[in-house]
Amino acid sequence: MGKTMLSGLHPRVKFSVYWLEKERFLLYEDTYDIWVMFAIESGSFYYEIGDQKGSATFGDLVLCPPGVPFRRVINTPLTFYYFELTWRPADGGPPHDESVLPTGKISLFDTSRLTHNYNLMRKWQSWPSDISLPQYSHYCLDIWLLYCEELGEGFIQSISSKSSHTDPLMQEAQLLIQQHAFSPLNLRTVAADLGISPAQLTKRFSSCYGITPLRYLTSLRLEKAKTLLLETRMTIDSISECCGYQNGFYLNRVFVKNEKTTPSQYRKASRL
Repeated sequence: MGKTMLSGLHPRVKFSVYWLEKERFLLYEDTYDIWVMFAIESGSFYYEIGDQKGSATFGDLVLCPPGVPFRRVINTPLTFYYFELTWRPADGGPPHDESVLPTGKISLFDTSRLTHNYNLMRKWQSWPSDISLPQYSHYCLDIWLLYCEELGEGFIQSISSKSSHTDPLMQEAQLLIQQHAFSPLNLRTVAADLGISPAQLTKRFSSCYGITPLRYLTSLRLEKAKTLLLETRMTIDSISECCGYQNGFYLNRVFVKNEKTTPSQYRKASRL
C-alpha cells in the first residue's frame, strides 16, 4: 500500500471556540487527547510542539497531535479559532495512518480564500453545536484541501512546468522546503535528509526547476512577508519571526536585496 495522501484524510470538528483578541493563554503548556488546531485571524503567538517551534500569525494553522505537549505564548493579542479534530478517510474506509499529518505550523498562500472561510464561519458562532460543528467541519475541510492543493498540485506543477524532465528526489526537496519555509530551515539539513550533498541539491534543484533552492525558499518567505506587511499591523520583527527569519534586521537585508526597497517602504507605498 502506498503512502497516504494528506488529502485522503478529512478533518471533522468535534469542538470549537472562537477567541477575540486574547491577550494571554491561561496555560503555558497543555496536552490534549485529541488533535487540536489553532486557525489564526490576527495577532501572533510563539509555540513549541515536540521538535517544532516558531511563531504563527494570519495565514497560518498550528496543528498539535494528541499526547504531545503544546507550549505557547501570545506575542500580540490573538484572534483565532480553536478546533478539536478527528480525521476520517476521504473514501469512508478504515482509518488511515495519521503519522503523515503535519505537526506545528502550516501556511496557506491563498489568504483571500482563507479569509472568506473565516468570515463564513463567524456567522455560525451563536448556533447550537449540533448545527455549527458540521458547518465548521465543512469550512475546515475546504481550508485543509486548499493547503493540500497548494502543497501537491499548485506550486509543484507551476515550477515543474519550467522543466523538461522530472526528478522525484527534487520534487521531495521542493515539498520539504515549502512545508518548512516559514520555520528556521537549513538547506544543509534538507540535503542530508535526502541523502545528498548541499552542492548536489543546488545543482539538481536548479536543473529541475530553473531556480536554486535558496532562491525558491527566499521567494516563499518574501511573498508571505509582503502579505503580512499589507494585511496586518505587525512589526517588522514579528513578521520576520513568522517568515522563518531570525529578526527584522535580517528580513530587511533580504528584502532590500531582492525587492530593492525596505519592508517599511513597501508597506507605506502599497497601502491605499
